[in-house]
Amino acid sequence: MGRLEDNKSSRWRPAWTLLLLLLFVTLTVTDEYSQLTSDSPVYFTWNQELLSLSDQGGPDPFDLEFTGESNSSEYEGLALAVADEVAQVALGVTGTVISEEGEDDATPSPPAAESVALGEPAEKPKAPEVKPLVLTHIVEAGQTLWDIARFYGIDIDTVAAANELHDPQRLQVGQSLTILTVKGVLHTVGAGDNLWDIARSYQVKTQDIVEANLLMDPSALRVGQKLVIPGAQAVAAQRYQLVGSNGQLRRAFAWPTKGRISSRYGSRWGRMHYGLDLAVSTGTPVRAAADGRVTWSGSRGTYGNLVIIDHGTSVETRYAHNSRLAVKSGDQVKRGQIIAYSGNTGRSTGPHVHFEIRHRGKAVDPEKYLIR
Repeated sequence: MGRLEDNKSSRWRPAWTLLLLLLFVTLTVTDEYSQLTSDSPVYFTWNQELLSLSDQGGPDPFDLEFTGESNSSEYEGLALAVADEVAQVALGVTGTVISEEGEDDATPSPPAAESVALGEPAEKPKAPEVKPLVLTHIVEAGQTLWDIARFYGIDIDTVAAANELHDPQRLQVGQSLTILTVKGVLHTVGAGDNLWDIARSYQVKTQDIVEANLLMDPSALRVGQKLVIPGAQAVAAQRYQLVGSNGQLRRAFAWPTKGRISSRYGSRWGRMHYGLDLAVSTGTPVRAAADGRVTWSGSRGTYGNLVIIDHGTSVETRYAHNSRLAVKSGDQVKRGQIIAYSGNTGRSTGPHVHFEIRHRGKAVDPEKYLIR
């Protein structure tokens, strides 16, 4: 009897074992599922097969594949790696990446495309070449003024004016010529000159003179300073050629001073008045109307204190009734240079400057030949 009961119990033992095993598996799966839906992150990835089919009119590419990986440490590591990579790209960091374990990554980051190798100086931009405005030319045998002007790309008047050539046909071998590399005039600053008067006399803009000569302080001109007057070639011809090729006077004389015209050339009070009177206060500077040589400086009859300048080609100018003289006989003077100071000496009814132009010994109307 006992043997029979033992046989029955042994017969059911495998069934009970299988039943307990199934119960354990069921409980385990239920627990895992609970953890998956409550604690573990859920990840979605694109269904690549559906994406490829969508181009052919297949299923909606927004169908997702569900993957549930519960190992959070793996995703934390992945997140850290992605964050590190993004930080390096954003900051432009190059070099070896250090892993969490402190070991060097075998693959170094590539250098930035625009980076410059250390130790190599960046190429400095070249400064613009500054072309000199004034050069010196030595006349050689057979050279003419036309040849020289053509060589430098300027006109004859520019060369003649810069070198005060009254007769451009007469050049000497070995003669030194000042050459302007721009069309214009080389002006020598005289006493009392200012930039505004210089620009007006040459009929150019003051800003053009400032820029051409790199003047830091246009109000601080020095007597004897050389200024390039760009674009003044037409006036240059007038300035140095008082007499034209036809032998007649040209409108090429500068005004001796600024003032009101009190009396003009012509008949006055029953007698001939041979000059132009400019009413100014005593002590006003009187300037040479053109380049030349002083042939008289002193008192002379009704003229009072008088200065006479010979300009060559049978041309002279006279400046009368001065209170004080600034030059002496034999001095070479430049156009615009102060030669005297106005006054009321000689036969005069008030302080003024009496100005005459004489050509071939004959007085002419100054207003016809003064540059306006």
